[in-house]
Amino acid sequence: MGINKLNMKKNKKAVIDKHGLCLNEYKNNLNNAKVYLDRATGKSPEMEVSIAMANILKKIVKTNDKILDVGCACGHFYRSIKKRIKKNFFYTGTDPYPIFLDKAKDFWKNDKNVNFKKGNIYKLPFKKNEFDISFCSNVFIHLNDVKKPLSEIMRVTKKKVIIRTVLYDVSYKIQLVYNSKWWSDIDIKPINEFDKKGNPRAYSYFNILSFDYILQTIKKLRPQAKIKIIKDTFYDKSIINKSKSFEKRPLATRILGDEQVSGCILQPHYFVIIDFNTN
Repeated sequence: MGINKLNMKKNKKAVIDKHGLCLNEYKNNLNNAKVYLDRATGKSPEMEVSIAMANILKKIVKTNDKILDVGCACGHFYRSIKKRIKKNFFYTGTDPYPIFLDKAKDFWKNDKNVNFKKGNIYKLPFKKNEFDISFCSNVFIHLNDVKKPLSEIMRVTKKKVIIRTVLYDVSYKIQLVYNSKWWSDIDIKPINEFDKKGNPRAYSYFNILSFDYILQTIKKLRPQAKIKIIKDTFYDKSIINKSKSFEKRPLATRILGDEQVSGCILQPHYFVIIDFNTN
């Protein structure tokens, strides 16, 4: 495992926000910004998941639908959607980090039906039912709690919500603990990974939710919603493994057997499709 060498230009002191997110991984991470921008511009191949999401959307998007991408980074999902959906639609991407949004706004500035807006999944800056369809991929796995984010995405969405995250028969609360030996955005030496109480000083969540938990949470928020869960098998193993080598990101996704893996954690990803049209 290599060290992340293209990284934060500011201080490396661990910063955990009130929602349990380690901002060192996102806020000023130049390497992540470059990876996301290369995916958006086409310098890097499309992500397998963005292709899969675009193909799901292709079946349900209607002319002039408004689509929200929560956790959009630089707009690499929009690249895949635009390529596959030929109907007119309006895309909005939201993300809390200007380091990604500024690049997205600059690159996609000539696309008239595209908008990028700073926003946090715990309090989305949009009105009730502002969007026809909203989707969120690779975000819930890193959240300490998903009830409020689910509630927010449902609040701003009229027809359908698509969540891609890691699910299993039981839930696991997992913290990836950072140190400076392998993650150079942090000034914490391996010997100091944990404080005197045994708590990690810098971490990110890599949580796995149980099917029962996600289903019952959705039903509690929206009892009449129809829910479909689809295993994400829509990928080419060789492409994902090649991307891991090309992007040189610590703990980048790889394939072991038929499952996606990050570090030593198996990650069985699923698409959770929530339909508010009960007719």
